Amino acid sequence: MGGNAFATILRPGSFPRMPPAVYTALKAQLLPKIQSLYECAAVPREAPEKTSHGDLDFIVSTPRINVVDGGEPLVRVNVAHDIVQKAIGAQYVNPLEGNRTSNFAVPVARGEWKALGHGKEEDAAVEAVPDGKIFYQVDINVCASKTEFERVVFFHGYGDLGMIMSMLAKNVGLNLGEKGLRLPNQPHPPIELTESMEEIAQFMGWSMDAWNAGFKTKLEAFEWALTTPFFNPRTFRLQGEGIRKVAEDRTMYAEFTRWVSTKASIINPVYHDEDPKLSEEQKRVAFRERVLVHFNKKEMFDALNLERNQRVKIKEIFNGSRVRDWAELGGYWKGVKLIMDAVREKFGGEAGVLKLYNLEGEEGVKRAVLDAKKQLSLVSKETFQQKPEAISSVDELVTGIGKL
Repeated sequence: MGGNAFATILRPGSFPRMPPAVYTALKAQLLPKIQSLYECAAVPREAPEKTSHGDLDFIVSTPRINVVDGGEPLVRVNVAHDIVQKAIGAQYVNPLEGNRTSNFAVPVARGEWKALGHGKEEDAAVEAVPDGKIFYQVDINVCASKTEFERVVFFHGYGDLGMIMSMLAKNVGLNLGEKGLRLPNQPHPPIELTESMEEIAQFMGWSMDAWNAGFKTKLEAFEWALTTPFFNPRTFRLQGEGIRKVAEDRTMYAEFTRWVSTKASIINPVYHDEDPKLSEEQKRVAFRERVLVHFNKKEMFDALNLERNQRVKIKEIFNGSRVRDWAELGGYWKGVKLIMDAVREKFGGEAGVLKLYNLEGEEGVKRAVLDAKKQLSLVSKETFQQKPEAISSVDELVTGIGKL
């Protein structure tokens, strides 16, 4: 049931569930009004076999109205809430600025449901609240761009189907959501594969023609989801690490989990294990390579890995502790920094130091450190400990060593 967004100002029961005919009429009435405010506006395709609706969801982007502030156009992600409120006839609004979802409470006119053949339901809903006032909850989800709008409309289509698709992707090590498809790369940020839902569907083996044609039943939607060749009934998980727990009110998702547990291994002939001799880790790596190649991310992925590995390696071979020991500077960290800066400058940064290591090994880097120490006229810890009277502080050593 809708109305949760207005629980503090309206009575429980003020937002009765809508019969399909009422929902369809409300959508037809409000969609043109929303389209007059936004260049992109749509209602995601409803879940199959749904017998009632708690609210009406619009996905929108790109305001048509230019708000002027001091004579200059003010760029906004969303149309001002008072303009939307007036356009759709809402009495109350729960406004959220920017790329977020705002809620509107639109009064139900007396006799409106009766005209659609649902007078009894309307009378019952009116009698259920003391003041006799009932509302529609209209949610408007504002997207930052047209591409985001297209993704959100697709992902929210057919009820919980997007969540089901996400779980299927998660089972093969991918993250699928409103922002597109990602490849986890722990402990580093994930690899962004694509934001295009068509590209995602093509890779996962889901027919967009079938999706566009629609699903008359939930079973049709479930069976479509399992047409992906990556669904493996032997290893498929409904819960566990990486799989988010879903709220109990996601009834279509819950129905799928029950159905797939008992039917999937029987009805799905698509999956085949290309090389059963490989270990699970080998299969995971092979699949990752396949994903990266398909989305043209292999070169970028390898370059990032090389860069990270080089950073790790340079820290192993060229760090303060090692330079201090090679130069025998004890606790004179200022001198250590001077040497390291000099070596970096000579070889063109840490990448050059790494190149030196690859050519001449650790001895080559050590030799460069000792050369820098000599050029800076620094002496080892033992040397200045033997002549304490020659210098009053270690810092003076850098400028005063020439006088000894």
